[in-house]
This record gives sequence, structure tokens and C-alpha cells, in this order.
Amino acid sequence: MIQLPPQHAKSLIASRLFPPIVFAQDPSAKLMLLSYGAELASGHGSIARDYVNEFREHLDPSGRLQVRRDSNAKNNWRTTSDGHMYSASIQGTVTGRAATGIIIDDAFKGSEDSGSIRIRDKVWDTYSAAAETRLTPDGFVILIGTPWHPDDLFGRLLANEADQWVRLRFPAIAEADDALGRAEGEGLFLSKYSQEWYEAKKRAFELRGQSHIWDALYNCSPTGDGSLRAFPDEYFGPWMWVEELPFNSRNREEFRVLSLDPSKSKTGKAGDYGAFCDLSLFSDRHIYATMHLAREPLPALYARAVAIVGAAKNEGRPYRRFIIESNQFQEAVGLAIQERLNAVGLDVPIDLHLTPSDQSKHARIQVDLGPLLAQKRLHFVGQTVSNKLTLQQMKEIPNGAHDDGPDAVSMATQALNLLLTGTKRPSDNKVLRT
Repeated sequence: MIQLPPQHAKSLIASRLFPPIVFAQDPSAKLMLLSYGAELASGHGSIARDYVNEFREHLDPSGRLQVRRDSNAKNNWRTTSDGHMYSASIQGTVTGRAATGIIIDDAFKGSEDSGSIRIRDKVWDTYSAAAETRLTPDGFVILIGTPWHPDDLFGRLLANEADQWVRLRFPAIAEADDALGRAEGEGLFLSKYSQEWYEAKKRAFELRGQSHIWDALYNCSPTGDGSLRAFPDEYFGPWMWVEELPFNSRNREEFRVLSLDPSKSKTGKAGDYGAFCDLSLFSDRHIYATMHLAREPLPALYARAVAIVGAAKNEGRPYRRFIIESNQFQEAVGLAIQERLNAVGLDVPIDLHLTPSDQSKHARIQVDLGPLLAQKRLHFVGQTVSNKLTLQQMKEIPNGAHDDGPDAVSMATQALNLLLTGTKRPSDNKVLRT
């Protein structure tokens, strides 16, 4: 996974120069090159083919590496050793071809594509269901490009399987501990762009109020429009992380609740996350969250709910309340979970939470969580993938593609308010906030 700013030789490196090196080592290799546009991918593929023809004697002195004259189309050419290179759009359909290696070069054309959940889902589906399934068991994937959106292909893979990737991120201006050994603040491609150019480019985005564009395209770390974020950066820090719950003689657990934002469509497509929040309130008025976020079909969601509630009961720390978002069809989800819990003898009060249609979800999250974050009283138990993902979603509100984790935390705080006061919306508005 290689992340670079625009016009920094990404395609030259990955799509044009790298394939001939692969074929030099193995003329029977089967490569698939995907980009946001079929014509763009074909153009890269044809240049890679021309490099093989021009430099094959240097690449493979044995003479095994040759492009077949009868099969040398720019989008689908073959070697005489039964290797091939197929180029296509990742936003189209990729079927019927095996691959020992897949190169994905710029999966999105720009902010308009990456800003569309429909196109992001299309790219994700093509990668997961079509491209990746074509790999041989020892195959490889190279994903190179400029990250445009927190939920683009880079973002989804890092959120779901970061441990399976080697990530090489090269920001335009070096940060501390730079991967290339650059001094902090040094530009990336000084043989093409001057140091002054980088600094002026960054400053221009700042003056336009578009630092979020610099963050995405040049810093390779998309976060959304910072000027609109619900929570300032100072709300987040190392104090948010704890390794375990703080059980001791002076601090006791008063309430433990569970919340669920099902985040599923009527069709059952798992585009968003199903988010569980296990939230404990201690006597010092600090709260501790353990999250579980996953894209999974409804049967798996039901089974997970039963498993989580059962595990809490077996620990001797059962939930005092289970709150489930039940807007529109989600009411059926809550009822189905309730039936399954009853069927196995798990008795927990369930509140089917209906958010008024005229209420902004992001405003509610900001009201519920803002004071807790400002007072450093919200903590996550363990730096798990789901906990980190929830924290990242908090930072990106309202710009991020997902808010399922923060929404679940918000609902869980409302369940605590209900236990503490007997009403969902205390009149003094100070429960958990002072």
C-alpha cells in the first residue's frame, strides 16, 4: 500500500516500470492492472508492454521474456511463456482471469468519485468479490495512489485488515521519523518541486480554508473539512486509552449498559457498520467504552448480540439496559434480538430507541459526548481495531463517511442517563456532564 501526492511519479513506478521487472523474474506471471478508468489503465499497460519489448534483452538475457505478436493489445497482452497483463477499470467488471499479482493505481478519479458512497461501494465490491478472488494463493496486491477520502479503498482496508498490509506513506512534507529519512519539514520530490513550492502550496490551501484538501492529497491522511469538525483536536489525547477497567476499593462500577446502532439497510447490504458499545459508568463519573464494529449480515448481528449479552452475564456484570436504535425498519431488528435473547433465557431490559426525524444525529452526538470529551472522562478499554475506528469516526464528524461508533456511544450515555434519573432527557441537562 503506497500513498503518494499527485504528480509524484506513482504511475511511472507502479504501473509502467514495475510490471517489466515482474516479468523479468517470471515471464509466466499473470498481472492485472486496475485504475479508475479503463482507458487510463490500458495506457499504462501499453507503456509497460513497450518497455518489455524495448528492454527485454536487459531484463532477461536468457531470451525467455517476449511479448506474443498475435496477442499484444494494449489492454490485454501476453508473453510467449503464457504470462499476461490485463488492464481494466476497477469501477467496472473484472471476471474470468487469474492473477499472480494485482496492481491498483488510483482507484478514484478525484473527490467527486471518492465522495460518492455508491462509487466507493462499487470499488470495494469489485476489489473484494472480483479482483481479490482472482489471486493465486501466493499472489500479491499493490495499491498505489493518492488517498482522497477516509472511507476510500485505502481507508476501508486499513479499517478492516491493517495487519495484512505493508503501508508506505510518503507525505509531501516530511513528518517526524520519516520513512525515507528526510529531515522534518523537507519536501518529497525536490528534483521536480522546490521546498518553497511545497510550503507555498500548503499555505495556499490554509488561506482558502481548505486544509482538509492538503491533508488528503498531499499529507496522504484524509480527515474531512477541519473547519466543520464537531470536536476540536484537543478533545483527543492519550488519556482516552486504558488497558483495563479501574476496579479498586475507591472506584466501583455503578452501571453497565449496552447499545447497538444496527446501521443496516432494508436490503441487508452491509455498507455501514453494525456498532455495539459496552459502556461502564464508575463512581468517579468516568465512563469506559469497549466497542465492536463490523460489517455483517443481520443473522450474524443477532448472534453477536446474544453472545455479548451472554458473556456479560457469565462475568457476573450483566447489563442494566440494552438500547437499540429502531428508526424505520430497524425496529424489526430490535424485536428480533429481543426474541433471541428471550429464547436463551437472557433477561435484559431493552429500550428500542427512536430518534425524532427532525433531530440532527450529529448534533445529538455533539451534545452527548462533547462535555465528556472536554472533561477527559470518556475512555476506551484497549487499543482494539473497533475502539480506534470509533475514535477516528468521532474526529471526522460530520465529514466522515461513518458515524456508527460515536452514535452507539451517544445512545449508551442516554441509557446511563435513564438509569441515573429515570428520564431519557433530564431537565437540568447535567447528568454525566458535571
